This record gives sequence, C-alpha cells and structure tokens, in this order.
Amino acid sequence: MNMDEKDFEQQEQILSETTENSETEVVEASNSDISSADKETEFETETETETVSETNESLDVSIQEEKFEDKAKKQKKPKKNFKRLKHGTMATVLTVVFIVVLVLVNIVATSVFERFPLTIDMTSDESYTISDETADYIKGVDKKVKITVLSEESEFTSTSKYIRQSNEILKNIVKGNKNFSIEYIDLLSNPEVKSEYEDSLSEYDIIVESGKNHDRTTVVHPQDLVNFSNDFETSFQQNMGGTLDSFIEYYGGMTAIQNYPTGIESNCAEQAITSAILKVTDANPVTVTLLTGRNELTSLSYFQSLLNANGYIVNSVDITTQDIPKEANLIVMGAPSVDYTAEEVEKVSAFLDNGEKLEKNLLYIESVQQPNTPNIDELLEEYGIKFRDEFVYDSNGSNASNGYVFMERSSDKFMDDIKDDSLRLFTNLYTKPITIDFNEKNMRTCEAYIQTSDTGYTMDKNSKELTSGVTVTAAIGSKAVFIGDETNYSNLIALGSEFFLDDTVLQMSQYLNRQWILSIINGVTGKSSGITIEPKTVEGGLFDLTNTQIRVLEWVFIVIIPVIVLALGIIIWIRRKNR
Repeated sequence: MNMDEKDFEQQEQILSETTENSETEVVEASNSDISSADKETEFETETETETVSETNESLDVSIQEEKFEDKAKKQKKPKKNFKRLKHGTMATVLTVVFIVVLVLVNIVATSVFERFPLTIDMTSDESYTISDETADYIKGVDKKVKITVLSEESEFTSTSKYIRQSNEILKNIVKGNKNFSIEYIDLLSNPEVKSEYEDSLSEYDIIVESGKNHDRTTVVHPQDLVNFSNDFETSFQQNMGGTLDSFIEYYGGMTAIQNYPTGIESNCAEQAITSAILKVTDANPVTVTLLTGRNELTSLSYFQSLLNANGYIVNSVDITTQDIPKEANLIVMGAPSVDYTAEEVEKVSAFLDNGEKLEKNLLYIESVQQPNTPNIDELLEEYGIKFRDEFVYDSNGSNASNGYVFMERSSDKFMDDIKDDSLRLFTNLYTKPITIDFNEKNMRTCEAYIQTSDTGYTMDKNSKELTSGVTVTAAIGSKAVFIGDETNYSNLIALGSEFFLDDTVLQMSQYLNRQWILSIINGVTGKSSGITIEPKTVEGGLFDLTNTQIRVLEWVFIVIIPVIVLALGIIIWIRRKNR
C-alpha cells in the first residue's frame, strides 16, 4: 500500500514536471509563435507600408501624369485654335483677294475693250471679219486717218443689224493700224461739225479724213454700207411710183435701211470704208467716168461697187450734154443702144489723145442687143478692133453648158493682180467675136486678150453658118507716143459681151471675172494693186448683243457674280470658324 503511494507520488511528481516542462515548452513555443507572428506582422506591416508607399508613389505619378496631360492639353489647345484661325483667315483673305481681282479685271477689261474692242466672230461666213487683203492694206497705211461717226455709238448700233455689223467691221479696220482713230459725235448736240466740212452732212454719216485741216475728206452715207437687191429696187419702183434712190435722197439712207431690211441682200461696209480710206490716203487717185445718155444696156452696179471698194473715184456724165472730165483716167461705154453722134465720138477721141500726151483709157462693152453703130465702130477700128455679128460657143462639154461658155486668156499683160490663176472666165453664148484688124500699125498695136478654146466655134446671126476654131472675144488696142525718153499709151479695152461684167457673175468668187477686170483696169491706169473684197451677208447664227443685253451682262459680271462669290466666302469662313 505504502509502495504504491510512493510510486504514486513519484509518478505525480514526474507528471507535474512533465506538465511544467510541457507548459514551459508550450509557453516558449507560444512565445516563439507570438514572436514569429509579431515578426510576420511586422513584415506584413512593412510590406503594407511599402505597398502603400508604392501606391502613393503610383498615385503621385498618376496625378503628375494627369497634371502633365492637363498641362499639355492646355498647351495644345491654343495651338489648335491658332491653326483654325489661320486657315479661316487665309480663306477669307483669298476670297477677298479673288473678289478684288475679279472686279479689277472687269474694270480693266471694260476700259481696254472700249479702246480696243475684242469681238468673236461666230458667223459661218465671218460676217464681222475683214478680209486678209483689207487687213494687209490697212497695216501698210502710214498716214493718220480719222473716222468720225455722226451719232452716239449706242444709237448708231441700235438702228439695224446691218449697221451693227458695219460698226464691228469699222472697229476691226481701226484696230488694224495705230495711225487710225474713231470718234462718235452726236450731230444734233454738236451742229457746229457741219460748218467744218464742205459736204452737207446728216445724222449717221461717217466722215473719213486724212491730213490737216480736213485736206482729204470723204463721206460714207448709211446707204453706202448695204446693197439693196436689184429685184427689190425694181419692185419698189413699181409699187411706190418712184426709185429707191429718190426715196433715200428725200428720207435718208438710214430710214430706207430700217423700213426695208428685207430688200437688203448684203453688207458692203468693208468696201465702203476701205474705199474711203484709199481715197483720202492715195496721193494720185484714179477716176473712172461712166458715159451715159445713150440708153446703155448695162447697169454695171456691182462693177462700180468693185471700183469704189478698191479706191477708184467713180462718177458719170451724160455724153449728150456734158464734157468728159479732164481728171478722168478711164471712161466706160456700157453697150449704148443708140449710136454716138460724130460730135460725141470726137469727145471720146479727144479724151484719148489728151493733147497728144495720151495716158487715157476707154473700156468699151459690146452687146448682141445693140443695133448698128457705125460711128462707134469707126472709133474702134482706129485701134484695130472689129466686132462680127455672130455668137460664140464651144463643142467641148467641159467648156460650155446650158448657154454659158468658159473662155481662155490669150495674154498675161496687165494680169499682175490676179491672185488665183486656177479660176476661169465665164460668159454666155451671146458674146460677139472680134476680128483683130492689125497687130501693129502707125504706133498702134492690137492684141487678143480673151478667146475660146480650139474646140470653140461661131454662128452667124443671120445665115446661121458655123465656123470652127479659136475666136477672140476681148482685145486691147493701144496707141503710143514718145515724150522725151518715155513712151505714153492710151488703151481701148473691148469686151464682146456685157455678161463679162454682169452683176451676178462678178459676185461669183468661183469665176475669174472680178479679178480679171480689176487687174486690167489697175494695169492700164497705172494704179497700185487693188483689193478684191466680197460683199458679206448677214446669215447664220449671229453673236449679236443689244444694248439691254450688254447692260445685263455688265450687271452679271461686275455686280452679281462678285456678290455671290463674297457671300460664299463669308459662309465658308463662318462654318470653318465654328468647327
């Protein structure tokens, strides 16, 4: 029992020690755990502190970056506004500059065009354009030429489309030479102009002058700017009981142009103005005188226009009552249907002799409609020319057709002014053949000028007998005289038909007739090269502007377009500014 108690006490002590040791170890372990936990807590705290510190640093960096970005944005914003302002300002400046330039161009162009009109001829036949021949002649004039239109330009051009066309041609002529000038004067407001000139002047007349104090002056009337057709003139006389010329003389040419535009077949402003310039600048003008009074069978209207257009002074005298002017260089006998008297033939003969100085010329035109004219025939025979009472024709189809016959030139004398040598002469079968009586005799010569081909033939008017072979239809006889070291000539040009100079034929540019007759007359009179000008008709699409249309265009280009451009510029600038 006692052992057990002792053992029990020992075991209890051991257990107590063991418990204490365990507790001590537990405590130590706990302390150790606590220490470890504290250390861990410390580490965690340090870590958290470091994390917070890093987070704070990140926040600081983020804040700094935000601040930098904000600062950058603040710095960039003025730069962006500056660009927009710059572009908007440039757009505005460019718009303003464009408008200013546009207005200045309009102002300058208007001033320049008033002084040097610029026109575009859109007509099919260049109705507003002067011919190359006229342009070349105009360029060569070395004298001052002043052209005065007795009307304000707006009033002048508003009268008729033909007058508007004439005005453009007139301006084109003036533009061709710096020595030329043009002025428009209202005659009603400036009546003193009449007193400065010898000619009686009317409104719408055109004065062309050269030299000082109106030394060389000529007047172009409105009716000179147009051609009325022969059919219209005939119809006018039948319906009105008087001639168109008498109507124009009483009422004025412009009234005829305005009231009877359908009677006008062509515009001849180029011929009229160029002729006037030729007259006032030619130091030695040539005068052509038509002899009338013997019921002449030819009107020669276009022939006279052709001469006028090329600077000849054309007039007429009644051979039965008047003397031939001494200043005449060429006289024309246009197929008189009544024979000249001996006295009248003497007038012509004396004119050609010219006091034995010669240098005078005669153009004689024969016609199958003429009766016998023995007195005239005697004059012709003095120059080696005889007309036969026959007709001419040609058996070759390429030389004759439908009563018309093509002729060939047999001489190149006085042919210097022919510009297209490929053209052919045109006449009809009612052309009288010529017999050359002599080639040379007593200081006189005679030569063929125009003839049929070798397939030509003639038919006697009475017997109807045919004769084959070359036949002369135009010839020139000349008379010569020696004066000192020089030889002077008088020439007689004889044509076998009035059809050579028929108005219609002369207007046909596909035939040689116009160039041929002008070249002969230039040659025998000693005149410088002429200008062959075709009449111009007002047809096709015309680029005409009325005064109202001109004013509308001025408003459009000077006011409306600039305002529209300015408005668009302002709108664009505002839109860009507000972007």
